[in-house]
Amino acid sequence: KITVVPNTVLKSFYTEPKLELSVLQKYQSNFVLLYIGDTGLRRGLLTAINAMPALLEVSATIRLVIVGKSSEDPVLIEVVKRLKLEAFVDFTGWLDSDLFASYIAASTLCISPLHRNLHHDTTYANKIFQYMSFAKPVLVSNATAQKNLVEEVGAGLVHRDRDVEDFVAKTLLLYRGEDLRNEMGDKGKSFVENEFSWEQTSENLVHLYDNLSR
Repeated sequence: KITVVPNTVLKSFYTEPKLELSVLQKYQSNFVLLYIGDTGLRRGLLTAINAMPALLEVSATIRLVIVGKSSEDPVLIEVVKRLKLEAFVDFTGWLDSDLFASYIAASTLCISPLHRNLHHDTTYANKIFQYMSFAKPVLVSNATAQKNLVEEVGAGLVHRDRDVEDFVAKTLLLYRGEDLRNEMGDKGKSFVENEFSWEQTSENLVHLYDNLSR
């Protein structure tokens, strides 16, 4: 017998955020692509980094902001240097989780470019729901679990994993489509608020404990 408890977000994360004004001001003139989490290569950040030259040909206001860290960061940083993207890609390293809300609020489009594998195809990254809770449209790879969720909810677009051209194409659709961004952001926020906050998804776990205690 199995009880499934999805990895979701606390309501307080988006209803009671502590926003850092300096973060909001820093990116107020930018179209920010935001990634939060572990930066290991299997998370797909090389796809986003390699997409930046083509995106910057369209607009020099685009920024890739990476909030997180891993032992593989030197690989990412070397590619950024080779492509001369130092002014357009920000590595913040690990930050206190209280700052996540500020970076999400400052972003325009939030990404999860995971490589497809057995783990990524069958699990949800908590960042997806954090993004959605702030009404941000998402761009995710076609790792099965997140692809199905985003398409079902209508909360964003899906690109083929490790496909730089497809990542660029989908990003530009959202860059040029403010109405589309707003629509997808609203759908994601509504989904989290009405169906997928921790207060709702933890009910099965509470029910399980109640039954065990009896």
